[in-house]
Amino acid sequence: MELELLVSETFGLILLAGSSLILALLKAGCKIATLERFRTVNFGRKRREVVEITLNSAKQESPPYGRVALTLTLFGILLMLTLTHKLFFAVVISDSMYPTFQRGDMYLAQAIYINPKPGDIIMFRRPDVGLPVSHRVLRVVGDYIYTGGDASGPDLLPIKKQDVIAQAVMIGGKPIVIPKLGNYFILNAKQMRSIGPYGEEFLFYQKMIKAFKSYAIAIIVVCLSAYVYLELESYSYRKRIKK
Repeated sequence: MELELLVSETFGLILLAGSSLILALLKAGCKIATLERFRTVNFGRKRREVVEITLNSAKQESPPYGRVALTLTLFGILLMLTLTHKLFFAVVISDSMYPTFQRGDMYLAQAIYINPKPGDIIMFRRPDVGLPVSHRVLRVVGDYIYTGGDASGPDLLPIKKQDVIAQAVMIGGKPIVIPKLGNYFILNAKQMRSIGPYGEEFLFYQKMIKAFKSYAIAIIVVCLSAYVYLELESYSYRKRIKK
């Protein structure tokens, strides 16, 4: 459980680091081919109109303090949710939820507001299983939740609401899934027997993931600082040009 949460936390931080890096690069004037193609497809014939609107708004531009504050607040909230495990990617370690999930998939889960209802997918503790289980809610009776896997069928015993760790984020009734990425973080039974819960390889994985986490946080701080500097410098430069 500890290693899985650490992996999920680190993966979320890496996504935030990548987003902040892209934000800083775009502000620095770098062009990213994929984004440029998207911009061309969407604007196409209206590019001249968009340019004119942008130029007109630049003439009446106010300091970008609000935009900078909004960006930093958004990243700050996402960072806090990631570090407190309120929003994370959970690793699927079995095929009991096939075809919704397969072993090795990662799905987005949240522990901000948990209110399981039939059809929802939850992560919960079960006394007969060492790792958290991710199954679908079949029905809720008082404080008891009856669960089951899409492939394995109903679980033998219900769980209590306090056993629920998180709930899958659903869009249009479907969870947000990244296929197969979790395979890199799953140790099979043979590996677990050979290294034990505190073996050298386990500690190596733990240290390596913690190092990735530290680098991700550093990248986020550096890129957001660069973004703020470039925003303010760009505004200052435009003001000098107008004078």
